[in-house]
Amino acid sequence: MMKSAPVLLLALIVTACATRSVPPSEGAPAAGPVQTEPTTPAPPDVKASESVSRETSPAIDLPPLPQIDEGADKMGRLRFVDLPGWADGDQRQAFLAFLHSCTAFAKNWEAAISWEPACQASATVKTNALETQAFFERYFVPQKVQTQKDEPGLLTSYYEPELEVRAKPEPGFEEPVFARPDDLVTVDPKDFAATGFGGRKLMGRVEAGKLVPYYTRDEITKMGGKALAWGSPAEVFFLQVQGSGRLHFKDGRILRAGFAGHNGLAYTSIGRELIRDGSLEPGKASKGAIERWMKKVGSEKTRALLAKNKRYVFFAASPVVDKALGPVGTQGVPLTARASLAVDPAYFPLGTPIWVDTRLPVHDQDWKAEPIQFLAIAQDTGGAIKGPMRGDLFWGSGDAAGRRAGIVKHEARWWVLVPRSFAREGSGPDT
Repeated sequence: MMKSAPVLLLALIVTACATRSVPPSEGAPAAGPVQTEPTTPAPPDVKASESVSRETSPAIDLPPLPQIDEGADKMGRLRFVDLPGWADGDQRQAFLAFLHSCTAFAKNWEAAISWEPACQASATVKTNALETQAFFERYFVPQKVQTQKDEPGLLTSYYEPELEVRAKPEPGFEEPVFARPDDLVTVDPKDFAATGFGGRKLMGRVEAGKLVPYYTRDEITKMGGKALAWGSPAEVFFLQVQGSGRLHFKDGRILRAGFAGHNGLAYTSIGRELIRDGSLEPGKASKGAIERWMKKVGSEKTRALLAKNKRYVFFAASPVVDKALGPVGTQGVPLTARASLAVDPAYFPLGTPIWVDTRLPVHDQDWKAEPIQFLAIAQDTGGAIKGPMRGDLFWGSGDAAGRRAGIVKHEARWWVLVPRSFAREGSGPDT
């Protein structure tokens, strides 16, 4: 029997939660997803109540139950042998990412009870291909995600840039990385549920007792603000596109610039602008091509182009505790290279394992890419990641990761792994 995707996914924890709220959705990305060996987090103490590293991202927050209609997306319950490539996969990287999600769930096991059996068992699992695969098979049941017309999904990729910066402006380092300004106000509809206020999250400023739109990119640049660092216009812009990055100072210090909000104005693709005015050919507006154009024309023309995109992203600085781990995602845990996935939280609770069948590049010019299947954990969100058939894979940190992430845009199919403790009887096979 086919179930509606939103209902089935959210039912995993809805029955176990007394209260729910919407998680934030800010943003902007071989035989398995093993790339670099990250630091293994300590298995969570199932009795612990550890705080996550970002206050705005409570790991147990859930979206409200969506309205269902005849065109709703569906899911079918399967066996692991039905997953393409599962038998030959390597789930070690995804297992390490899942351990991070467990530290977030451990904040409140009463509200995340469906995840507790798997998280508790993870403490005794050895990080090898055989045991990690057996772990997911024992504690989860696969469910296929598909639309009514069985249309494929879309997978893109993002990364964490690493920028050379300066503490003060100097030639070549004249673009500020601004901290969030004090007058930027965020209005979250969930905070006004009792008033009947709905709609999307708003960003603005107060003027004469009224909330008005915040300043544009051009206005913010001219007014100035608190600069965390100074870099090149091109690199600071792509830092804003990705939402976080590592800042390398001349004295050897390394800080992480984490997403702290944006001005709430519409995003305009500068790649499309360059194609529209003939500066770049259609299909050739990659990150590298845009950067080469910026270096060729200089800072003045680069800023004129950037001003066409009114959105501006602000940052907060923090130390880089572990160089092997990525930035903190929406779930409040560090992202793992090629094992953390940004999703639409209206369909997938954060922490959900997702099996992906798609194509990924094996070198920097591999636009067509090679077929691959891998397991990733839903740990982040993004402004452009909407709907059940959309995903954004975190590739890693640095220029090499950026070159690969920038060419990922491929069709994909998804299977979510549902905690076995909440797998419904009568909806199909489960072994």
